[in-house]
Amino acid sequence: MLVNQTFIAKKSGVTQKTVSLYFKDRMLVGEKVRSRIDEVLCQYHYLPNFSAIAMKSDRFRRIGCVLLQYGSAVTSSQPHLFSYLNGASVALSQVGYSLVLEPVFVDLNTRKATFTEFFSMRSVDGIIGIAGGWVPSEVDAQVANLQLPTVWLNRNPDFDGARTLLFDEHDAQVRLLEKLIAEGKKHFCWMGLKCSENELHYSRRSRYETMRQTLLRHRLGCEALFADNGSLESTRATLRELFRRSGEFDVIFFYNFHLLEQAMWLAQEAEWNRNHIRLAYFISENEYHSRRCEYPDAILLEESELGRNSVRFILSCLDGKDDATLLKPFPCRIPALESKR
Repeated sequence: MLVNQTFIAKKSGVTQKTVSLYFKDRMLVGEKVRSRIDEVLCQYHYLPNFSAIAMKSDRFRRIGCVLLQYGSAVTSSQPHLFSYLNGASVALSQVGYSLVLEPVFVDLNTRKATFTEFFSMRSVDGIIGIAGGWVPSEVDAQVANLQLPTVWLNRNPDFDGARTLLFDEHDAQVRLLEKLIAEGKKHFCWMGLKCSENELHYSRRSRYETMRQTLLRHRLGCEALFADNGSLESTRATLRELFRRSGEFDVIFFYNFHLLEQAMWLAQEAEWNRNHIRLAYFISENEYHSRRCEYPDAILLEESELGRNSVRFILSCLDGKDDATLLKPFPCRIPALESKR
């Protein structure tokens, strides 16, 4: 359904004639009515000339971004996801498109999703989905009902029902591990988060398995410590165990930078001596640039570049090309290897 004057009248609780008068001259309608119509126009981003063009061309020149939010309906607990948004919005603006953000709250206790009115009508030309974790089937159903070109960013590749743009984490992790092994490192420990059937993000399992399999090929062992997600006490207890056993390892590989950062804060309290240990980790783009990391063995995920690639794919679909080559895994950066070129 298009957002037109009939739609605005219904949402404002007035007649279509009143809306027509409003667009002719706002002062022809009362102040309270003006206020109600203004609120609806703002909510649905209605511009009369733009809407007339959209009706004629069947194009809105807008792409919707479905952002899943876990734990809070009003804020995102995963600020790194906004790097995806930044890359996508910049790429869209360069070709005369805009990005419309539509947050979907996922209650992890009830396993239910709360949808905005965006899903009740067609008002964009395509969908970019940003999961950050588990996606309820009802979200996929709502997106599918819109019948628009859709791509998800960094979503579980084992899910067959959605096209997904991924980072090539496997290749980057293998290359970094091969580098450390070539330097003579033999005793590795993985510091991660516990996995479950309903795990928040597939990378918890895949990153650990990549490390375990890579070391196995070199006939090296892989110790592993896992903390409960969302439990500060569990994380601190697991990190203390890591500190106690750190003399056994010459490389500790952290699942993400957040865990490494927690370790560094606790290390000051525990007086942890890590001089002989290399610290490897995955890190998001916003964390890497804001923290000026002193630990060189990083795998950098450039979310903004993945956002740009998602735009290229959606636009290819709108041009009738549906270029699947744009969906190939995007390489991660390893700054420690770049500096040696």
